[in-house]
Amino acid sequence: MLRAQVANKEYYARKAATLRAEIRIRGMKKYVCLLAGMALLAACEQKETTVNNPPAEKKESTTVINQPPAAATKEKTEVNVNTSPKP
Repeated sequence: MLRAQVANKEYYARKAATLRAEIRIRGMKKYVCLLAGMALLAACEQKETTVNNPPAEKKESTTVINQPPAAATKEKTEVNVNTSPKP
């Protein structure tokens, strides 16, 4: 009977140790998620948007030059083609 009690104590000690480890891991997961969320929130807070002012009104000046129509001239071009005799 003494041996069974020692075995039970060892069993429950191991079970309690694993339970404590699981609780610590769960707690660490919560802290990691919380820390990641805070970092993401801080990164979003730092984002800045800038708006460019519209450019000042530009005064455009266009100059139109009207040229008188050129005098209509007709030129006749003659093409002289010299053919060589066949050999």
